[in-house]
Amino acid sequence: MDDSAPELASAWSRVRARLAAGARTAPGLRPAADPAALDAYGATLGRPLPAELRAWWLLPDVPAGYWLPGEFSPFALPEALAYLEIQLQVAAAEGESFDAQGRPEPRYLPEFLPIADGPGGDTLFVDLRPGADHGAVRLWDHETWQLDLPWWPSVTAMLLDVAGALETGAPVLLGHRALGGSAPPATVTGFDAYGGLEWVELEGS
Repeated sequence: MDDSAPELASAWSRVRARLAAGARTAPGLRPAADPAALDAYGATLGRPLPAELRAWWLLPDVPAGYWLPGEFSPFALPEALAYLEIQLQVAAAEGESFDAQGRPEPRYLPEFLPIADGPGGDTLFVDLRPGADHGAVRLWDHETWQLDLPWWPSVTAMLLDVAGALETGAPVLLGHRALGGSAPPATVTGFDAYGGLEWVELEGS
């Protein structure tokens, strides 16, 4: 395991322990990324990846089931890069357009590195654009292409949120909602038959 991001490693250890203890069946595993492939992607951006994001990709034995909030499953790096390439091709084919207020409509960008895939076609990605949200985890809605506020400020924050939900039953995404985000908080209700987590959105949230 990459030891350059100790807080992420600690958060992942907590999540992994709870997943291993509660799953009824052993899920498939997402393979650790090839460091050279991470370096190559960083080179396309002209800057290295954040240490914690690199550490996330290098984690071994990450379950590939739908255990992230929103029923998202971690991408393997080759899958993530293939998805990114497809989205960039779609963005290029669409060309530039503007909404009713004359603002450029959103397009998938090279700085949007997907980390997890949802059953409905949406993805979670890490925003690697310079600025206050650099490194934040966001939702890409494949239908609207609209960017909501970040779900978490970092991959580490994502794992800490999941760890708290597994250990204490606390809802996830409270920070996102407090800032005005649209994703509802949710709690873990159990494990599915494939080693993933079952999440339920809080009513009235």
